[in-house]
Amino acid sequence: MAIKKSDYERIADNLYIQKDYSKDKPTKFLMDFTYQRKRYRKVITIDNTLWDKRTRINEAKKRLQEYKEQIIQGKRPNEKITIEQLFDLYIKNQPDTDWNRKKPQIFERYIKPYIGQTMVTQLKPFEVEKLLKRMERQGYKPRTRKQVLEILKPLYKFAQINAITDSDPTKFINVKIPPQKKIVIDAANKLKIIYETITRLYEDDPYYQALFLFGFTGRRKGEVLGLQWEHIDLVNGYYWLPNTKPNQQQRYPLPNRIKELLLSIPMGEKKGLVFKSPVTGKKLSNIERQVKKIRKHTGIEEFSFHYMRNVLVSAMAEHGLDTPYLSGILGHTDINTINKYLTNNTFKSGEEAYHVIDGIIGQAFS
Repeated sequence: MAIKKSDYERIADNLYIQKDYSKDKPTKFLMDFTYQRKRYRKVITIDNTLWDKRTRINEAKKRLQEYKEQIIQGKRPNEKITIEQLFDLYIKNQPDTDWNRKKPQIFERYIKPYIGQTMVTQLKPFEVEKLLKRMERQGYKPRTRKQVLEILKPLYKFAQINAITDSDPTKFINVKIPPQKKIVIDAANKLKIIYETITRLYEDDPYYQALFLFGFTGRRKGEVLGLQWEHIDLVNGYYWLPNTKPNQQQRYPLPNRIKELLLSIPMGEKKGLVFKSPVTGKKLSNIERQVKKIRKHTGIEEFSFHYMRNVLVSAMAEHGLDTPYLSGILGHTDINTINKYLTNNTFKSGEEAYHVIDGIIGQAFS
């Protein structure tokens, strides 16, 4: 929309206030000045209605000075880029992780329709809060609403680093997630049933047997399906995850049972992804058919790949394994994810947990 200077009256050099000023409404100010023969004009809004007129004017003067300094120093934010355009720039250079592949879907569904066309420099904190409140009214869970912030916060950090904006409207906004500890009752017995079912169903298939037994190492499905042969040291018996959820490389012991299965896979197939589609040779995208098969034979209706993490940590807790070990085997770098402890070691945690599994299943897993 074109700026109409006639709607404003001069209050200082290069600064104008809207003529229909009201103390009960946000106030618009017009900045208008020339630098090196080029004219710069910008409308800003002071939306704190608790401030009196003098305070609002002083804040406008402060922002005018900051704006002039940005122009003089060549650090003027790009005021024409939208949030959608910024996201497109941001996502292109992100590492290939499950979370980064999921971000465009979340952006497309929850962010783009409401603030996607908003200029990056014009988004206000109350608009972010309004978006989250709308989602809450529509019945979206705290975890989903928090994912929106987990996209917007790094997005604005990216914008600040690249001098696209000098403000962050998400800075003081958070979504609290209620504690959701998923405790499995009779976990040790269920762990044994699931283990025996996997080894029986896939007795002659080291590929799928190894894939599902990785669930008992505490790994997420995406971490297992993204595992590369170069990440596995079959000689020294360990593996690592270069793109884990906390974005830190983590090293874990490789159970002997899984090591034996991987060794039985022909050498010619040990390139690229460990677990790939036998048809396309690309990353597996769907293992639901195999999951349903295990669900049917175990009789555990809630079984899923992720469910094995819940069974594992609950079984370990039943056998008295300390909280730092529980956190470590799940790959949490911040032990507060389970409880408030000080230190963590994912490799040692894995070793301790595998010894407990040996006792539960009555044979060597570790």
